Amino acid sequence: MTRRLSHRDARREHRRATGGFTLIELLVTIVVLSILLGLAVPAFHSLMQNDQQWVQTNNLILSLNAARSEAIKNDTTSAAIAGGGGAQICTSNDGVACTGTPWNQGWIVLGIDPANPQRGAKRLQAVGALPAGTTLTEANNNRSLTFLSNGTLNTAPTALVQPPATGACPPARVCFTMCDARGPAFARYLQVTLMGRAVASPTLGQDLNQMALACP
Repeated sequence: MTRRLSHRDARREHRRATGGFTLIELLVTIVVLSILLGLAVPAFHSLMQNDQQWVQTNNLILSLNAARSEAIKNDTTSAAIAGGGGAQICTSNDGVACTGTPWNQGWIVLGIDPANPQRGAKRLQAVGALPAGTTLTEANNNRSLTFLSNGTLNTAPTALVQPPATGACPPARVCFTMCDARGPAFARYLQVTLMGRAVASPTLGQDLNQMALACP
């Protein structure tokens, strides 16, 4: 015997056939998606900030290595470079000359052409300002570093040889700290040894001795 469907049963069967969703199902789906997005967006933003900060730190390492390599390659201690060295990295907010501005406003790498030392310093590399909200400070407030022909760091600036306070930059070292809006817990640390080698801390918020960093 054939069963006859009521109007309500017919509508229910039609919904099943077309695979539709009820209003409650849609609301539940929207709520779940909102929760997932609320968790994912901050994590993604933090990931982007970490990546951006890593790129800027790596740019500084590359510039320091470029200056050191240039000094070794040219094998010169021409007085044309400030401090009597073979190559120099200094702060610059115009990408042309040393300006004594904060490091986060940019820097340049200068070298000497050994064939024409009388021409003075030549610009080898220029790095622009860091993203807004990013600070880059050097512990002894050095705005210019000079490398000698043997690759070592010229320690002529008196700030480099002062005894450090507890947890401060070691003597005869150059120590950089990079911070963003997230504060010291996410800061990055980079140290240049007397031998001229750039060494970065592998841990966010800590220096090479696992001591907590501070941001300006």
